[in-house]
Amino acid sequence: MRKKSPLIYRAVLFAAAIVGTMVVVALLAYALLFRPEGSGILPLVWTLLCAVFAGAVVFYPLLRKWLFPTVKQISDLRDVAVAVGKGELDARADEKAPGELGELGKALNNLSYQLSRNMYLLIIERNRLKQMLYGLSEGIVAVNAKGRITHRNPALERLFSGEKASEGSDPRLKIVPDQSVWEDFDRVVKTGESVARNLELKGRVLKLVISPLIDEIGTTAGAVGLISDITQQERLERTRRDYVANVSHEMRTPLTAMRALIEPLKEGMVATEEDRMRYYGIILREVMRLSRLIDDLMELSRLQSGALAIQTEKLRLDDLVEGLCERYEAIAREHNLRFEIETDFQQCPAVISNLDRVEELLVILLDNAIKYTPQEGTITLAAKWDAKKVTLIVRDTGIGIDPEDLPYVFDRFYKVDKAHSGMGSGLGLSIAKELLKWMGEDIWVKSEKGKGSAFGFTLQRAPEKPEEPQNE
Repeated sequence: MRKKSPLIYRAVLFAAAIVGTMVVVALLAYALLFRPEGSGILPLVWTLLCAVFAGAVVFYPLLRKWLFPTVKQISDLRDVAVAVGKGELDARADEKAPGELGELGKALNNLSYQLSRNMYLLIIERNRLKQMLYGLSEGIVAVNAKGRITHRNPALERLFSGEKASEGSDPRLKIVPDQSVWEDFDRVVKTGESVARNLELKGRVLKLVISPLIDEIGTTAGAVGLISDITQQERLERTRRDYVANVSHEMRTPLTAMRALIEPLKEGMVATEEDRMRYYGIILREVMRLSRLIDDLMELSRLQSGALAIQTEKLRLDDLVEGLCERYEAIAREHNLRFEIETDFQQCPAVISNLDRVEELLVILLDNAIKYTPQEGTITLAAKWDAKKVTLIVRDTGIGIDPEDLPYVFDRFYKVDKAHSGMGSGLGLSIAKELLKWMGEDIWVKSEKGKGSAFGFTLQRAPEKPEEPQNE
């Protein structure tokens, strides 16, 4: 059972003291001053006036002792409540006041503490969300029910930093300079249905996803848009599609040729032995072509997956180049080309590499040079070096490469001259690039359309041993 309130106790005592004083004074005044004079209205009036005066005399001291402190405590509590309402959560009430006032002060202090704690947690959560939004590479923008921007992150500005704003009076175009994007936001806010589409910009593809914000009563309170750069994903997807298409094409060509030759052989339509041998020779070449394609694909796959082990050693290049010269001089003569060695490879310093891989790289570059150089042209093998690297260079006077094609010559299945699409798999330069990347080296190309090309790759130069002092 709840204890009696001190405030009620004070109020009862206060009223009892005043009423009791008035009654006692009235009785004494009536008995002592007016009783002998008899009855009448005047004695009663004077008795009441005496009682009121006595009550007033007693009221003021009691008021100062009991009521004024209580009023001051209530006023202090009011001031604390007003301060907390204004956001001053450090304000505290006096908890030592007796009775309900002390309990009210304690409750008010607890409320202030809980508000302060919740505010602290909300600030931490806000900062955490802010850092998450600011750390995203995707652009985030939110609008309210009127379409006004309420939130955005720096990534949004970076995505559209180089874009020119569309014509219009919409201030939102300063943030995202594309009127169609804001029309999508307005439509989402109006209809409550999500929108997802791609934005085609200069050399980039952005994905836009806009979702409505639904409040607790089920109405649309705004919308949030996520804008991400999917240029790389689109490029990879396009490369994957091209890769599958190119592999299918490169495999279908020899298979189609073999089928066209095998069917007449099976039906007995090839009468002479000479024709049959000719058919067999063509089939063998197509099988070898298909085998080379599969080998190149496997080689490229191993290089890109990191499953290829390459052992390096110190080696000299003069013996390797001498063997390649003998082989490619004969091949060049067959194609009515000149093959030249520009550098004295006996003077070339030793390198740290793998002999078989260096030969494979030179074979790829020399084969391409012969393939794309017309008759009477020249193919040159040269080398240059500095203190750290040796660079091997294969130059030709062939058809050259267009400037717009240069960034793609090392892509899989890329062929500069479509007329030569039947010559090779289009994987050689891609294999060379991946192989040198795995070896920690670099490959480059310089070319001018109609004048020829120069391909070069680097090899690590072997450290030279210091000369030992001779004994005198």
